[in-house]
Amino acid sequence: MKKIDNLLLRRNNRVILWGSGVVTAAICGVMNLVLIPMIEKNTGGIRCFDMQSFGYSYETALQFLAALGESGRKIYLHMQLPLDFIYPVAYTVFFVFLFAALRKRVSKVLLLPLFMAVFDYAENICSICMLRSMAPSKNLAAFASCMTVAKSACLALTAIFSVIYLARLLISRRKARRS
Repeated sequence: MKKIDNLLLRRNNRVILWGSGVVTAAICGVMNLVLIPMIEKNTGGIRCFDMQSFGYSYETALQFLAALGESGRKIYLHMQLPLDFIYPVAYTVFFVFLFAALRKRVSKVLLLPLFMAVFDYAENICSICMLRSMAPSKNLAAFASCMTVAKSACLALTAIFSVIYLARLLISRRKARRS
């Protein structure tokens, strides 16, 4: 644990933190502002698999696949998902270094972004399988939906802890200035 503390708490890790933050924001922006709207253009309002934070039914998955169209399927498979395989690395590095910087020590909360990445990769693999098959199995759709929910839950917890740790840091700095 001491080696991990030393690795994550070096001063020059700010470059890694800021760099991974910029990469994470850029990928998120491209996916959410460009690719996902292009994919969802023909789906009649049905969101992409990984954008349905509370999961989706087998019927919704089939409706999405049927409405997607060939161009949407190509964008999803050949642009969105390849980028979404880089994204978990970027946000995991960002959140691990952010938590380390805000906490000043390593804690189990570092596992949240790691779990989020694992769930994201499982979700992406399931999405590929469903997109390549017009009639995915109910089990595949159910598992994919569970991975989406698990990823979303980890994201929510990661965001909550980020805000809490940032608030603590700001409060302690304010107290230190008053002293």
